[in-house]
Order: sequence, then structure tokens, then C-alpha cells
Amino acid sequence: MRTSTDRLHLTGLALTPGNQRSWWLREALAQDPGAECPPLNKDIKADVVIVGGGFTGLWTAYFLHERNPDLGIAILEQDICGGGPSGRNGGFASGWWDELHGLVTLYGVEGAVKACRAITTSIDSIGKFCEGNGIDAWYRRSGYMYAITVEANQRARDEMVALAREVGATEELYELSPAEVQARCASPAFRAGAFMRDGASVQPARLARGLRRVVLERGVTIHEGTRVTRLDGTTAVTPRGRVDASHAVLAVNAWGIGWPQLSRKLVAWSSYIVMTAPAPEKLEEIGWTGGELITDFRTSLRYFRTTRDGRVAFGGGGGRARRSVDDMFTHDARAVAETAEGFRLMFPSFSGVPIEDAWGGPIDVSPTHLPTFGRVGDSSVYYAAGYTGNGVAPTHLAGQVLADLITGADSDNVRLPMVNAKAMTFPPEPFRSWGAAVVRRAMIEKETAEEHGRQPNFLVAQLARTPRRMGYFLGPD
Repeated sequence: MRTSTDRLHLTGLALTPGNQRSWWLREALAQDPGAECPPLNKDIKADVVIVGGGFTGLWTAYFLHERNPDLGIAILEQDICGGGPSGRNGGFASGWWDELHGLVTLYGVEGAVKACRAITTSIDSIGKFCEGNGIDAWYRRSGYMYAITVEANQRARDEMVALAREVGATEELYELSPAEVQARCASPAFRAGAFMRDGASVQPARLARGLRRVVLERGVTIHEGTRVTRLDGTTAVTPRGRVDASHAVLAVNAWGIGWPQLSRKLVAWSSYIVMTAPAPEKLEEIGWTGGELITDFRTSLRYFRTTRDGRVAFGGGGGRARRSVDDMFTHDARAVAETAEGFRLMFPSFSGVPIEDAWGGPIDVSPTHLPTFGRVGDSSVYYAAGYTGNGVAPTHLAGQVLADLITGADSDNVRLPMVNAKAMTFPPEPFRSWGAAVVRRAMIEKETAEEHGRQPNFLVAQLARTPRRMGYFLGPD
């Protein structure tokens, strides 16, 4: 009998998720390991201390220096910069036009369109930043295609396109016929779809490490291998030293579930990516040569893109949700197998191409499926959180917002509707993580059944709809 490993053609590092860093980060470090940033081992002072050296923390440092080059800025990162979600995500720098329903419901049409336009600017600015700073992050602005894979997706596509039309953004998000979808990527699983102009692919770890280099060149201090155990006001406390600062930034992504300032705003879910061996000839066969980012319409989203050397990176949301970030977010063989199942279903012509790498990690999920940026109460602590797996472009915007809030700039950024917005919250623990785990699993099982032409179990279907019924912007209607 063939094992699932044999059937899915999982080989090499795909069999040991969590035992090595993501393919993106290994590739980026091999290309340029960067200057050493040793751990903090003494007490220091700074104007701003930033907890977290991923995209949010690095962009905030960059824009703070842009606003005021005289500021003393210290970044404290528990791993290495890019070692968390910033170095293992799918590399989708994508817009918010597909999030119009939530944006309009929360902020009205004018606020929603302003937010979407701000993200458009960030996507373009990331490309210009890379070009201007000699960062080869594989930036490619080819747009974003949504593919209908089951009949149940049709209504979601139609409503998404109709809403874009209603707010005057017809050119930003529009319908694709089955023939138009197949012309971009000829998967037998794809029916009709939609296309969003706002979509650029990047090699995320190269972007993170390049951004690290740039802020170091501008005099920002980075201490890697430095875990912050708590904030005493705006003083960051670590095992071997403190940073006394006037302002503090929490840029901790899914680790926010362990910080009292953010814990009720977030749950942490797992997301995994599998990567094939290079197969450019197979991409040619199905016509997927334009570099489009692609997702399906599942609420337990599947997302996929190509690489320069002809690989496919195929991701999917796992079913894990826990009270703290632990190895279950990175070492989950079941999640790898489920993600690989999705890839094999959508791309049967790649049956002979091995899946040779896999990795995963936590994402910070907000109740609205959208991030918020702002200040913690009346303190001098600031945060950006809740990217819900779509943080490449929004972190660029978040960095500008936080820099403007800290320096007191009167900008359009600080007037965006998600800045200091009243946040929805999740139930307290242990109900938050228990409920998230059960509901997430139900979402996956419901949509997997539909994908295979089966009627979902009634109880599973009802559980999957629970978040919407509780007022959250998560899961199916």
C-alpha cells in the first residue's frame, strides 16, 4: 500500500517541516548572510524601542529615520530578522479590494476606498524601495487571480466584483470568464474567477533581509537573539539587559497573543507552504508564465505562486490554534499533507514533480480579517497587528502610520480609518484558543468536502459558520 508520502510525492525537506528554516530564508541567507547583530547584553537608552524585527518593526524603523534621522532606534528580535512570518510567508504583496465588504461595513465607502488606495501606494513603493536600494527581492507586479474551484464560490466572486463596481473601482477588481482564467493558468480545477490589479510577488526573506541592511546603514541598532520578556511602561526588559526608551512599538505578529496589550485582539492560526522542485516546462504547459499570484475562494485559503526558477510555492491555512506559539505551528506533518493534497488536486499535470520542501508557522488573525494600527490607550506604546496572513504590503503602510504617530506628523496616514479604531475582541482564554481550533478545523473539513463533491456534515457546516454568527468577519456566511 502506498503511504500518503509516496502518493503525494513528498521528498527531502518536505518530510521534516520545522527542522530547518523556510526555503525563502535559506536562499536569502545563502545569497547574503548580512552583518552580525549580537544579542543585547547591557542596559541601553533609545528614543524608540521596537519589539520585533520582521516587516512591521523594520519598516517602522525605516520610516522613523526618514521622519527624523536624529532619533535613536533600537530593534529587539528574539530570532533573526525575517526568522518569523516575514521570512516564510507566500510573498504576496496584494491589495485590499477583495476586502471591500469588511472595509465598507466597518468604515464606510469613503474610508474603505482610502484604505485600498493606500495599500496600492504601498505595493508600488515596495518595488521602488527595492530598486532604489539595490535589493533583488524578485519584485514582480503581475496582479492577483482568484479562481473558482467549486460552485459554492460563485456567489462570493459575484458579490466581490459587484461591490468593487459599486464603489467605483471596476478597473481594480473585475470578473474573469472560464476561458480567461484558463489562459492565465490552465488548471482543470479552475472554473471562472476574478482579477485584481493590485498584486506583486516578492521573495519575502530577501525583502526582509534587504530592509535589515538598509536600516542598519542608517544607524538603527538591531539586537537579534534577544527575547523581550515584558514592557515596563516603555522600557523593554530582556534576560540580559534593558532598553529605556521614550516610545515603544509592539511589532510581534502572532506572538501578540502572549502580550496583554494585544491578546484579546488576536488568535494565532497556522499556515503552511509546500514547494515543488523546479519544473518550468510544466508551467509552460499550463500557461502559467505571467507571474500572477493565485488563490481560491476557500475561507481556509489556498494561495500559490511561482518562483524565478520554475517552482510552485503552494500554501494553505492549517487547523492549529493554541494559547501560545509552540512547535505545533511549525512541525505539523498533517498540515503539510493537507496542503500537498490541495496542490495535487489543482495541478494533476505536476504528478511527476516532487514536493521537496515544506514549512509553516503562525499568523495573527484579527476578528475583522483586517489589521489595525495605533496606540495602546494613553501610553507611549504603539502597535500594528492582525494582518491575518496578508502582511507584506500592509506592514509597509503600518510602518508609516506608526512613524507618523510617534513623531506627531499630521498626515493622511494617521487619518486612515483603521488607525486607533475601536477594536473588536475575541473571548478570553481558554475559550479563545479552544474555539478557534474547533472552528478552524470545521472550516477546513466543510470546504474539503465541497471540493470533493460531498455534502458537508451538518454539524461541521454549522460550526464553520459560528464566527459570522458571532459578528466576526471570519469563515463562511
